[in-house]
Amino acid sequence: AGREADDIVSWLKKRTGPAAATLSDAAAAAALVDSSEVVVIGFFKDVTSEAAKEFLLAAEAVDDIPFGISSSADVFSKYQLSKDGVVLFKKFDEGRNNFEGDVTKDNLLNFIKSNSLPLVIEFTEQTAPKIFGGEIKTHILLFLPKSVSDYQGKLDNFKSAAGNFKGKILFIFIDSDHSDNQRILEFFGLKKEECPAVRLITLEEEMTKYKPESDELTTDKIKEFCNKFLEGKIKPHLMSQDLPEDWDKQPVKVLVGKNFEEVAFDENKNVFVEFYAPWCGHCKQLAPIWDKLGETYRDHENIVIAKMDSTANEVEAVKIHSFPTLKFFPAGSGRNVIDYNGERTLEGFKKFLESGGQDGAA
Repeated sequence: AGREADDIVSWLKKRTGPAAATLSDAAAAAALVDSSEVVVIGFFKDVTSEAAKEFLLAAEAVDDIPFGISSSADVFSKYQLSKDGVVLFKKFDEGRNNFEGDVTKDNLLNFIKSNSLPLVIEFTEQTAPKIFGGEIKTHILLFLPKSVSDYQGKLDNFKSAAGNFKGKILFIFIDSDHSDNQRILEFFGLKKEECPAVRLITLEEEMTKYKPESDELTTDKIKEFCNKFLEGKIKPHLMSQDLPEDWDKQPVKVLVGKNFEEVAFDENKNVFVEFYAPWCGHCKQLAPIWDKLGETYRDHENIVIAKMDSTANEVEAVKIHSFPTLKFFPAGSGRNVIDYNGERTLEGFKKFLESGGQDGAA
């Protein structure tokens, strides 16, 4: 749950009261449905039945959604149920989802997770906890400036595609004009003038990005892109800057995605690389020391000192989680990678290199 006042109140109510409120009549049920964006009600003629017990277990497991339970004929009648069932009520999209299948805690939790977020959700400070904290770890992002012509039409196309991937892919749109969202654009290697644009990301152990082949934002093209991803037919999108003409003219060689493989995995060279971010304070502190290290080995026959801006370049062989990250690629055919974990001093780096990547290795 988020940390807004409503979220905290909701959490406290769930923790201090019953997991599901008993709804004795239609008025009580209507009041509960009106009280929140999303509400789940269990309709059980016998509230001591096994199905009702499973429903209550599910209610206990969800902190941020109010639950109600009722055996009242009036409540059944008001919501058009003739037999036991579970209904999720929401103030968006289709407004109501009826649960189908065996009433078990796990089935109910999956049903709630799939239906409690809007088909398309705007990325904001308030929605971020629900987006990142949810069970769906594959997200498709529409970077859509609110100032663009036919804004609503483009959003509608995106929304039309979303229903086909409910519970599999979370559809999110981001106002690419908003200053708070510029870091997200940078993360995907996008410039404001390239938007509207679509990207897909998986948030598993490694964050992997995907880019559609087509820039068209029609419903059919978005559906085709998502289907190809689910079928495993799309390769990850790896960002790369263009290779500067003078990339190897300075003591510290400049690597980008396009030349990384041939330089780092050159079988005749020992290559020590700093993976950095331009905005990182620790990287700025390291820069003069790294330049001196480059000078020290400028004319060395088989030691190369290099750097790569990892905010603009990605490589399949190495995943970077923090800045600066220092990795050593020793000569030879094994494609070995050694993490440096020693002191970030000129002497520390020299010892590491002279020991063949031993003294200071992680």
